[in-house]
Amino acid sequence: MICINCVTPEVLKKLISESGDYVSCEYCGNDGVGVGVEFLFDYILSRVSENTATEDDLSQYEYGMLFEGGADDIPIDYLDIVLSEWANLGDESYFDDLNAYAPKEMKVNSRNMDRQYFGDDGLLERNFFEAKWINFIDDIQHSHRFFNPNTKGFLDSVFNILCGDDGNLKDECIRAIIRGEPVYRARSASTREQIMKIIGSPSSELGPTPKGKAGSQRMTPNGISAMYCSLERETCLSEIRSITGDNVVSIAMTPVTSLKFLDLTRLDQIEFPTLSLLDKGYLELMHLKTFMSSLVKKMSKPKGYNDELRYLSSQVVFEYLRLRFGSQVDGLIFPSVQTGELGTNIALFPEASIVAAKEINSEHEELAEASVITQSVSGAKLYCIPDSLRYHKITAIETKALEYRFSEDLFMTDLTRNRLGLH
Repeated sequence: MICINCVTPEVLKKLISESGDYVSCEYCGNDGVGVGVEFLFDYILSRVSENTATEDDLSQYEYGMLFEGGADDIPIDYLDIVLSEWANLGDESYFDDLNAYAPKEMKVNSRNMDRQYFGDDGLLERNFFEAKWINFIDDIQHSHRFFNPNTKGFLDSVFNILCGDDGNLKDECIRAIIRGEPVYRARSASTREQIMKIIGSPSSELGPTPKGKAGSQRMTPNGISAMYCSLERETCLSEIRSITGDNVVSIAMTPVTSLKFLDLTRLDQIEFPTLSLLDKGYLELMHLKTFMSSLVKKMSKPKGYNDELRYLSSQVVFEYLRLRFGSQVDGLIFPSVQTGELGTNIALFPEASIVAAKEINSEHEELAEASVITQSVSGAKLYCIPDSLRYHKITAIETKALEYRFSEDLFMTDLTRNRLGLH
């Protein structure tokens, strides 16, 4: 038996507190809350096994670089060092007993050599969530699209980390745009008649696309109308993909009161729980942390020619987030790929994509009047800022490109680029 006072890590104290009985400790000789030694040791060894990588978990590239190329970016050690240093148990009174208790298969591999353990902080080439994301895309594209049995469970496992203990989105994920702050919309207008129509009714002409005419977009499929805006007027011009010679009309809109958005550009700022090698779920959390840092790029990839399924994954995610968090936020913020991610876009959920049918000149109105304004525009979330229409003649489209000497570079995978340090 071992008592709670003879273990140092908090996770082990919690384990003993929740599972222990009143015992006589064989390490300190005192009576107190404790557990059987085997129970404690089995827990520790199970966590070490599940929260580290084996040589089979390494890719051939990682294995070769580690053992033949002299790379030192992947921690590697034997069980006694893993227990003493990685798990910080070297000074525990029971350490020698723990090390001796470990079964042979944890010390010797199938080749009858000392077994090595590899540190996995989520940066190895294997990533649980990357693999699940690939399966998710393949599943909704080629297997079950409308009633997919796996989608919600996978997306829950990804986005639960955005929520606090109360189930609501964490503050660091949310960005508010308040009344007076502009967002921009634009559309091409080739004739004088089209421009005059916009001038006569900017809210309807530059508002959300009627659902009967809504085409497939990054976040919404055919027939579902959500309003896309940009936080910069220049970004707005880029996003409509106008060409040289086009006439474009843009306008600034602002919230009637305020709007809240789930800001996908802040996913790398999410505070993750602090877990140790001895915690359940440590490895999965490390993999999720790495995956979340790349998720916004996955959702922002441009659609190629004849690639009608490219947007399907982001459309599914958008609808999932709309259903789960629609009572807390009004849409999403994400980077603009048309500007090399220098600009920022927003996509309002369909129920928030309502623009006031009349102008509101409220620049100097008191906030106390906001409720009156809200009632006067029949549930509108945005209104057009007076005198904000601008007319643009597109004189040039700036193309930015990476130049390669060899054609093979055009088809190099992200994995290969990462291996070569080209990201």
